[in-house]
Formats: sequence, C-alpha cells, structure tokens
Amino acid sequence: TISMSEKPKVDKSFVYVPTLPKSLRILGTVYVFACMVLGWIVAWLLQVIVIIFSFPFTNQEQRLDINGHIFRRISYISTVFLNPMWSITILRKMPVLPKDAKKIVVMNHLSNADPWICSGSLLPSDYAWVCKGSLFKIPFGGWAIDNSGDLKIEFTKEKGGWGVKKGSVAKLMEKSKRCLLRGRGLAVYPEGTRNPDPDGPTREFKLGYFTLAIEMGATIVPTAISGTQRMWPKSEPLFDSSRAFISFGDPISAVGETPESLRDKTYAAIVEMRSQHPDEKAKRKAD
Repeated sequence: TISMSEKPKVDKSFVYVPTLPKSLRILGTVYVFACMVLGWIVAWLLQVIVIIFSFPFTNQEQRLDINGHIFRRISYISTVFLNPMWSITILRKMPVLPKDAKKIVVMNHLSNADPWICSGSLLPSDYAWVCKGSLFKIPFGGWAIDNSGDLKIEFTKEKGGWGVKKGSVAKLMEKSKRCLLRGRGLAVYPEGTRNPDPDGPTREFKLGYFTLAIEMGATIVPTAISGTQRMWPKSEPLFDSSRAFISFGDPISAVGETPESLRDKTYAAIVEMRSQHPDEKAKRKAD
C-alpha cells in the first residue's frame, strides 16, 4: 500500500514531443473545436427544450439529471467520436454496482482532455462532475454544464489562481450530498488540478471527497487514466494524436474507513492500474 504520508515527488520537467506535424495539428484542432462548439450549441438548445416542456411535471433536480445525459452524450459524439486524432481503450470496465449505491468515481488528472475521455468511458451512465467555476461562464458550453447540474468550485487569484473562494467548498459539498442522496454519482479529481508532470507520479490526493464518502456511506471506484496528456498537452493550444487508456478498479467501500485510509487505498489502486497500462509499460521499457 502506498501511503500519502510518503508524498510523491513531482518532476515538473515534462517535455511534450508532438506526434503529428504542426500543419495537421492545426487543421485537426480547428475541426475538433468547430465540432465541439457545434455540440455545445445543440446540447444547450436541447436542454432548453427539455426545461420548457418538462417543467410542469418534473422538479429542478430531475431536469438537471436529464440534461446531464443530453450534454454528456452530445459532447462525446462531437469531441471524441468525430475526432480522428483521439481514441480510447477501456482496459477494465466500470464495475456493476447496486442501483442504490452512492458512487464516487475518483480519477488521476493529466490533461484538459480528461473530462471528455472519462465521461465518454462512463456512458451510458452520467455523473455530476466537479468543475472550476470559470468554465460555467463559457457561452453555450458553460451554460450546458450549468444546466447539467455539474458542481462548481470557485477559485480566486490567490495562490497563483488556485485559492478557493470563502464558502465555495461548503456549497460544493452540500450539492454533492444531494446528488448522492438522489442516486446520481460523482466524478472527481482529488489531485485538484492537472499534474504538472503527467509522465511522472500521481500527485497527492486531497481528503475532501474521501471524508464525504465516509459520511455518506459511499462506494469509491478508483479509475486510472493515461495517454491523455498527449491529446491536449498542458499549455499547448493544439490537439495531437494519442490513445487514452482507462481502467476502472474494484469498488472500495467507505464503511469502516478513515479519510486517510480510504484515500491511501484509492491512491494505491490507481497507481497500480496505471502502471499496467501499455503506454506506461512502454515508457518504463524505453527508460
């Protein structure tokens, strides 16, 4: 077992080497962004139609859940399925859990491509995703995220732009509880932000959602991601060609755990699964 008391050392010297020529990356990025924006517009319009016509016989939370399914499916089609540069291999499928299970999918975080890759891998199920508040301001895309009932965390300019707005975490956790209570799972990145060295070790996990899992009697599904750091590299405006590998681990019950022990078990499971991914094995062999 890997303990979080043994903090992983992060080497920030990650150097991205493009797979495709720049001309193809430019063309591919323009095409994918066009598909993405069109998908956002279509999803938002469909959500508005659902809100209007279902308003008399649904409550707000039901409409949020319905709109989440709409947004996730259209986003997957427009950004991943129609994208010739990205592909996904699911090495271990999402485990089947009881319908009444309070599910929290916990993932490592490598790239801005992660939400599209991971949410697509979770289909046909939909989860409430924890997102930074600035994303909700994006025209059409952010509006669709808001209509989907995703969970907002507000950052400030402190700590290099990663300071948390006072009261934001409490509101986030309260909304997260309501999602779990009505049967909607959560999808979270406990590292908090993208790993500055995505080819290096997974960063330390924050305790917040592990504490919530224990309070709610939830089940954690550890999920390992690799390869996305080359789909949309950090600080790079252009997409590139890559294959993402996803592994969903065995469920971990929060019952009888402490936040620290639950975090450590989840972290160890993700690190172990990721180490078995073909791209990670190839990288170690090359080293």
